[in-house]
Amino acid sequence: MLKTSYFAKSAREPGAVSIARFPPKWYTGARYLPLAPTADMLKMKDWDEYRLRYHDEILSVLDPDEVLRDLNVENTDHDILLLCFEKERAHCHRGLVAMWLWETRGIWVPELGDEPVTLLPV
Repeated sequence: MLKTSYFAKSAREPGAVSIARFPPKWYTGARYLPLAPTADMLKMKDWDEYRLRYHDEILSVLDPDEVLRDLNVENTDHDILLLCFEKERAHCHRGLVAMWLWETRGIWVPELGDEPVTLLPV
């Protein structure tokens, strides 16, 4: 399953994939630069402007099926975790990626730890 998280929490998990332009120097895991914001975007302060530019310049030029193939989502025995820096994804590009996958392919991408729990009868 595809999920999102942040470096401080999940960088050492199997299936961790950085979608940050500049991951932490200590991070040695996989990277997927097509989903990374541009260096110029990283300087932006206005969330609405950032969100629009990220969509127009990054997401709109990508094929979601190709991204899923590149990430090898279907052929792995562990979760793929898309990582960046922000603890909360509400104002973070990994949240925009999750929304994009929902809107384009109907794939729900939860934040690690926010998955629904199925309670079994006792």
